[in-house]
Amino acid sequence: MKQMKGSGAAFVSKPGILVAVICVVLVLAGCSGAPDADDVAPLLENQLRQQLDSAESTMRALGGESGVDLMRAMGAPDPADIHVENVEILESRALEHDDYALDVRYDIVTADARRVQTTTVRVNEGDNGWRLLP
Repeated sequence: MKQMKGSGAAFVSKPGILVAVICVVLVLAGCSGAPDADDVAPLLENQLRQQLDSAESTMRALGGESGVDLMRAMGAPDPADIHVENVEILESRALEHDDYALDVRYDIVTADARRVQTTTVRVNEGDNGWRLLP
């Protein structure tokens, strides 16, 4: 920093100001407010597990435990065995009310299978973190 004689005030050169402004812009650009893949992975996993739990409940209501056994025989995994991996956010769009539309690709992994899924989800950050919206 250059200092003017006798004034005690410090002045920053023009290149120094430019560097500082660029640093601030880069830092703010990194804080977009949109969720990242680590935020979205557990949301997708929970959604898949809830859907399978719901299907099991329906089968149990229709045919008791033999209905769930039929699902298993047809290849449906236990909800606890479903995992989401390799989440990639392909595109993130800010919407109204601080919602985001995310185009995501991820792997659905079970004990004996792996399937790649691509979909669009809508998320919003609430008091308890990110949540999927209908």
